Amino acid sequence: MQKIFLVLMIAATFIGCSSTKYVYRQIQQNKDSYNTHTFTATAVQLQKALTKMLLSKQFAIDKEDTLAGTIIASRYFSQSRNNIVVVLQARIFSQDEGHQQLFLNGIQTTQRNYVVDRTRFLLWLIPLPGGGGKEVTKTKESEASIEDKSFYSDLFDAIGKNLN
Repeated sequence: MQKIFLVLMIAATFIGCSSTKYVYRQIQQNKDSYNTHTFTATAVQLQKALTKMLLSKQFAIDKEDTLAGTIIASRYFSQSRNNIVVVLQARIFSQDEGHQQLFLNGIQTTQRNYVVDRTRFLLWLIPLPGGGGKEVTKTKESEASIEDKSFYSDLFDAIGKNLN
């Protein structure tokens, strides 16, 4: 019995250590850059088109800096007890006269709401006074970068339509 327990503990240790080892190396992997696009427009025109696109897609603009060319916007979705938040970060870089490069980065976060009822009952039928109530807690389940090529291409197409 002790040998089985020892083997299980060693296996759990190796599995736990191997899952997060060298995660930072994913940064150095060469991937196609599908979250950037070059537009023929001035920085002001591109900033306005980007803002129009975000508002038409029902994003809430959290932070906008026209001098630095950055925008952070978010959109919230509710599905039963799950809250899904999509945060979109945008940065405009001037390349040369009339050409602007736009970088978009999307992050999706999933949060789950847990409801605990702390009401006390007499014989499981009659609620007693002064007993608890309901308590809601939010727990972040996952957070990941959006790596869907069609997501970014649809956004760039919508920005292009707003430029014209």
